[in-house]
Amino acid sequence: MTAKTCLNAYYCCMNSVDSPFKKIAVAVAFSPRCEALLAEARQLQDKLNAQMLFIHVGKKSLQEEQYLKHLLHRFGLDKENNKTIWEQGDPVETILRVCQEEEVDLIVAGALEKENLIKYFFGGVARQLSRKAKCSMLMLTEPNIHPSGFKHIVVEGSDHPKSEYTIATSIEIGRAYAAEWIDIVQEMDLSKMALLRHEELKQAEAEALREEFLKEEDEKLQDILKCKDCRGLLIHTERIEGKPGYVISKFARDKKADLLVLNSPDKQMNLIDRVFPHDIEFALADLPCNLLIVQETLYNQ
Repeated sequence: MTAKTCLNAYYCCMNSVDSPFKKIAVAVAFSPRCEALLAEARQLQDKLNAQMLFIHVGKKSLQEEQYLKHLLHRFGLDKENNKTIWEQGDPVETILRVCQEEEVDLIVAGALEKENLIKYFFGGVARQLSRKAKCSMLMLTEPNIHPSGFKHIVVEGSDHPKSEYTIATSIEIGRAYAAEWIDIVQEMDLSKMALLRHEELKQAEAEALREEFLKEEDEKLQDILKCKDCRGLLIHTERIEGKPGYVISKFARDKKADLLVLNSPDKQMNLIDRVFPHDIEFALADLPCNLLIVQETLYNQ
C-alpha cells in the first residue's frame, strides 16, 4: 500500500449543512456500558442541539422503568422534548420501525470492535442496524462515562455523489466537537489503476491517463471543499491506493482516529456481502474506532 498527500494541509470548509441530526435515537440496553452510552448521548445532544429518543426493546418492568428514569435524570437527559419509547419484538426490526415512524436522523448504539465469526455473519444488533437503517448510524466502540469527543476525524472522500453530504456532515461534527484534525481520504481502487496499466497502452500513455484521472478527482474534491469560514478547522486530504473500505479503515486505525465517517452503501447489504465484502464490510468486521455511516434521509434534506 502506498500513501501520498495530494494537496497541502490547509484551513478550509464547505457550505454548512443545517443541523444534519435534528433527531437522534439511542438504542438502550441495560448492559454494563449503558451509563457510558447515555453520557455520550448527553454530549451529542449538547454539541448538536438535537432532540433525543431513547428506545428500549423488551418487556417493561417497574424496576427497569425507574432505573432508566434515574439514569436519564442523572445525565440531564430527562428534558421535556426528549422521549423514551418502550417496545417489544425483534430488537432490530422494532428499532428500525420506530426510527422511521419518528423520522429519526441518526441512530446511536454501542458496538464491540470485533465480534466472533458467528455473530459477524448473522450480525449483532448494532451491525444489523447499520446494514438496514434508512438514516445515519453511529456505532460507539468505547463509550465513556466522561466522553472525550471526536478530536481526529477520518472521512471518506471518494468520487461518489454521496461524498459531498458526507464531508459536509463530518465538517459540521468537527465544528461542534472542536476537532483538531480532519483527514479526507481518497481511496484509489487498484482495479481501476490496473486498467490504466493495460499492456496495450504504452507506459507514457498509461501515465498520462493516470495523471488525468487523478487531476479530475482532485478537482471534484476541490469543488466540494469551497473555502469560506473555516472557524479554525484544519482539514487535510490524503490519497491512498488499495481496496476501498479496507485501506481507509487501516488508515483510521494507524492514525488512532476517534471517528471514521463513511458513505452509506448504495444498496441494502445482506449475508452475501459478508462473504464477498462490500467496501463498508471491511470496517464493520473490525471497527478501527467509532464509526459513523452517513445517509441523507428524505426528512433531513
